[in-house]
Amino acid sequence: MTDLLHTLPNFPTKHYTHLVPSLEKSLITTTDLLTLDPLEIAKRAQLPLLDVRRLTNHVLATLQSQLGVVNGMEALRKYEDTPSVENASPLRQSGTAIAEKWSVISILDPTLDSALGGGIPTTYTTEITGE
Repeated sequence: MTDLLHTLPNFPTKHYTHLVPSLEKSLITTTDLLTLDPLEIAKRAQLPLLDVRRLTNHVLATLQSQLGVVNGMEALRKYEDTPSVENASPLRQSGTAIAEKWSVISILDPTLDSALGGGIPTTYTTEITGE
């Protein structure tokens, strides 16, 4: 957690000062906040789940706005006070949610299409090799 201000120097830690000591004691880093499930972080640090979820959403929204992934104010408004799963970040989605948005091109072979989840995904670089 000590690396948070190195990663996001302008992050407003004022709202989360009660969480920082437990997160530091549990050796939770900013990378952990972005990649681990908030439930796992809450268990490791013995903190309330909703507080951890708000912190992770706020860190993610701040990082997205600084990287230009989304509009900064829009991201912060969307994630700051809403811990629900429906408002989860686009970087945190279930496999079925990603699969529903996934557009594919059919190979015209039903067996290969089903093995590939419907065909070859668009917007990705796909290399097919073989002997």
